[in-house]
Amino acid sequence: MKSMKYLYAILLMLSLVNCSKDAINPNAEVEKNTLNDVVRDNFGLTYLATALYKSGLNKMLMQDGSYTLLAPSDDAYKAAGYQNPAVVYAEPTGKLVEQGNYHILKNVVLFTGKDLKMNQEEETVLGTKVYWSRVKRGKDTLTTINGGRLLQADTKAANGVMQVLDRLLVPNVHGNLKQALAANADLSLFYQALKVSGLLESLADTTNYTVFAPNNMAIKQLGYPDLEAIQKADPVGLKKLLSYHIAKERKFAQDYFLLTPDGTTSYTETMLNEKTLTINLLGQYNVPNSFTGITIKGTGNSWALTPLRMDVLAGNGVIHVMGQTLQQ
Repeated sequence: MKSMKYLYAILLMLSLVNCSKDAINPNAEVEKNTLNDVVRDNFGLTYLATALYKSGLNKMLMQDGSYTLLAPSDDAYKAAGYQNPAVVYAEPTGKLVEQGNYHILKNVVLFTGKDLKMNQEEETVLGTKVYWSRVKRGKDTLTTINGGRLLQADTKAANGVMQVLDRLLVPNVHGNLKQALAANADLSLFYQALKVSGLLESLADTTNYTVFAPNNMAIKQLGYPDLEAIQKADPVGLKKLLSYHIAKERKFAQDYFLLTPDGTTSYTETMLNEKTLTINLLGQYNVPNSFTGITIKGTGNSWALTPLRMDVLAGNGVIHVMGQTLQQ
């Protein structure tokens, strides 16, 4: 019942917002079509319209400027766990402000005809960066932002441009991977193991990495039940184990898909210890260039492992959280 009240309230507020431009001067000719107008007039962006209204960022998108709005579709919000716009409206305002600012770029970025590149950075209003990749794969040109697929490109407005995504982006708030790992309680044993092995500080430098981070349960299954056990462990042995969980360069899950030729179903990744593992690419049967995720198989694993979480972003790389360790 409470969620229904929220929903009714949101629908009322959105209807008022939709009328606000004409209500100010109903006889005036419409001179602008701002990014806020573009969002509110799109039936597939009702969750985003709700988030912008609750956070107050809709006012920014009414002003003069040169913005790029990264607009998660309604399906993107649903995939992130929001059952309806009322759930979005119930979120703390501060969270929606941070989230919204991360979806707005400080300048206009157009993708039609853009060069084919990987992991190019753009600064957000939040002050941290997003990363776009654009590749030709078969007959299609694919564009991703933070590993999410661009669905609709370059919808222009008076004060910028809108790019519609299939993913709600999680704000990048950590300067480096060391900080991102420390902030995740379920990776505390992995963090401590990195520290004992001598690998942790390398994740705080300017080199980009991809980290397949085993969660606490996975580390316990190796025979390290707590922090004390890890502190007593052999640093050389830990380094041998953990260096097989780190690769150079930032790779979102979908980047592995972008880096392979059309029709390819796997990617061979070289880890810090120079050994390789296999990234299996998942997609919908008979749907060209579809991508639904990855599985990872070390040379010593009996079967491929599915990440628990993918694309946890930090300033110098990305983390994929694993429920088991990679065996070499």
